Amino acid sequence: MKYLRRTTAIAAALSCFAFAANAQNNDQSGETASNTQAGAQASYCDKPWSKVDGNSDGTVSKQEASTAIENQFGQIDSDGNGEITKVEWITCMGSIDQQAAAEADRDKQNFAEADTDKDTKINREEFRKSAEQAFQDTEAGSAGEDAFVVLRRYVFLTPEEGQDQSTLKNMSEDEAAGRSALTFSALDQNNDDTITTQEWSERSPKIKRDEDWANAQFKEIDGDGTGSITQEEYRTARQQMLDDQLTTGSTKSQGEAGAEGTASTSETASDSGDGIPVYIYRFGTM
Repeated sequence: MKYLRRTTAIAAALSCFAFAANAQNNDQSGETASNTQAGAQASYCDKPWSKVDGNSDGTVSKQEASTAIENQFGQIDSDGNGEITKVEWITCMGSIDQQAAAEADRDKQNFAEADTDKDTKINREEFRKSAEQAFQDTEAGSAGEDAFVVLRRYVFLTPEEGQDQSTLKNMSEDEAAGRSALTFSALDQNNDDTITTQEWSERSPKIKRDEDWANAQFKEIDGDGTGSITQEEYRTARQQMLDDQLTTGSTKSQGEAGAEGTASTSETASDSGDGIPVYIYRFGTM
């Protein structure tokens, strides 16, 4: 019920969370925050899990979302002319195409643990919740080293990072969420937004961001069909991705709640805060 309240509130308040934040772009403090975070981030093209939750509070605020979008756009727009061409888009997206993940012990037994509704598939929401729980278990420390074995099933590690547990043990919640969203995409080889037992059992999945995939994404974002993506088009597309995921998550939660009913507006508002939980944000925008 708590999750239902939280997710429903987020979906209801989404219009207030618009990424455009045009007024913030003219605000001196907003510019300072943007410059600080952009400088600290690794390349979005090479590491799409780069930092979004600037203050590491577990949520993504309006300012942090706006800053992340500006930073991403600027890194994809390699010539800095204010528009992303198809070549720039394909180059950025393709920089991690076919990147293999470090091996992880995914099998039929632990598949069942993530397939909570027992429909022989793991959907995006089930994967997200399991990934978030795995991270929380490492933070709690009660499961010891076993918790990191579980977390490794969800977060994307390069083969080099997978040689020891240092990357896992030093990972922030924001980074773990971003890497988990990327693992979901890598495992979901047929892009149907679910993972089968066969897909889950792939111990070292590869990221699929080839030219065909990139072209399809570009066409979807280039709303006016001009052959280039403006910052407003990019911002709108990211907003729509998040909107779709929040709507889906809210609908599923209401269905699961059944006879429990829905929370009142005042109750949900108190749970929502002024940001979106980082795991929901990451799985809604990657």
